[in-house]
Amino acid sequence: MRIRRRHSMDIEHVRQRVDELAADLGKRFSLRTEWHGNDLRVKGSSVHGHIAVSESLVEVDVQLGLGLGLMEGPIRRAIENAMDEHLA
Repeated sequence: MRIRRRHSMDIEHVRQRVDELAADLGKRFSLRTEWHGNDLRVKGSSVHGHIAVSESLVEVDVQLGLGLGLMEGPIRRAIENAMDEHLA
């Protein structure tokens, strides 16, 4: 699943916001995160992917395992809502 949001903040501010976003999602989905440059890698028991940060875009790209794949719609909405909240 890939979700994109444009932003107009400086890159350090966006990285802070993405940290908040990842912490919020991490609590909901038991995720671990680690920065590699401007790429925040996320991993959990049934999910893995990354959140890429650029000068004008934040892109979440995650793959869901079989169990979570059945709940893609609600998970997508939770991620979109969290992105809208943290990147506004």
